[in-house]
Amino acid sequence: MTAGILLIDAAARAAIDQARELAKTHVIPREVLEAGAAPGKFNVTLADRKPGFERPPSEHLMLGTYRVAFSLEDQPMGLCAHLSASSPDAGKVPGPEVMEVLAREFGFAGDFPQEVRVWLEEFDPGHRAVNLLWVVL
Repeated sequence: MTAGILLIDAAARAAIDQARELAKTHVIPREVLEAGAAPGKFNVTLADRKPGFERPPSEHLMLGTYRVAFSLEDQPMGLCAHLSASSPDAGKVPGPEVMEVLAREFGFAGDFPQEVRVWLEEFDPGHRAVNLLWVVL
């Protein structure tokens, strides 16, 4: 088992800026999200996914050993940023400190974690990601 390494340098910041700009070009529509939602769950498992639902692609980056995905979504509360991060090891997720750094790097400027929705989601058997959602407009 290895410890995750978060790398935020000038190249990572440029990649983050590019991902944020690309996400603006394909905001995920509310109707698409509603088709696959598992509302009210903090720990979403593969079994909770609706059969046949494929989430539209996000912008993906590797920041050190963390896999990160970013998208903009039309949510009921307005335009939201959705940030997802996973650890390299099965059964592990990025800790709160890592998620706070990532959120700030991706533009979150509020009171963490009060102004952000947080949940866990299994994306492969035994592998989970931490998801953050916050209103940007």
